[in-house]
Amino acid sequence: MSKKPKFQDPNGRHIRVYCTLLNSPAYRVLGPAAKALFIDMRAKVTGTNNGNLSAALSDMKHQGWSASATLSKALYELRVMGFLAITRYGGLRQGTRVPHLYRFTDLDVYEMSKVSVQAIKATHDYQRFDTLHAAEHALREGVKALKEEGRQKQITKKKVPTQNMHHFEQISRSSARTTIFTPLS
Repeated sequence: MSKKPKFQDPNGRHIRVYCTLLNSPAYRVLGPAAKALFIDMRAKVTGTNNGNLSAALSDMKHQGWSASATLSKALYELRVMGFLAITRYGGLRQGTRVPHLYRFTDLDVYEMSKVSVQAIKATHDYQRFDTLHAAEHALREGVKALKEEGRQKQITKKKVPTQNMHHFEQISRSSARTTIFTPLS
C-alpha cells in the first residue's frame, strides 16, 4: 500500500493565528513594529522549531529590519505582553556569539537537545490581561524594566582594563624613585 501524499497548499506556506490572540487586550496595545515582528517571526515557525527562533538583527535583515533599536523595542514589547518567551539566553559561549532563542507562548515546544531547548506546553501568557488599561500599564512598566535590565547587564559586562592601570602605577612609582638630588657645594 502506498502512503497518502501530504497535503500542500497550492498558495504556499501560511501562518495560523487565532482570533482570540488577535482580539486579546495584549495584542491590541502592541505597537506597529511589535506586530510586524510577531508576523515575521511567526513565519519562521515550521511546526517543530518553536523554541528555536532567533531574532538577531543579522537574521532579521532579510525581513527588512534595519534598526537594532526598533527591533529591540519590538522584542521587549512581545516579551512583556506574553507573546514571546526566551528558551535559551544568548551571549558569548566558547568564543562565539550566540543569540537568544525564543518561543511563541501559544504554541507547544518540542524538545531540541542540540540547542538545549526543553519541551514545554503552550502557556498562553498573553491572556493574563483582562482589560486594555491593564495591558497598557503592564506594557509601559514592563518595557521600562527590561530596558533597565539590559542597561545593567551592559554596565556589569564592561571591565576596566587592568593592564593599563597597572602600567600607569608602574610609571608613577618609577618616576618617584628616579628623582635626582644634586649635592650642595
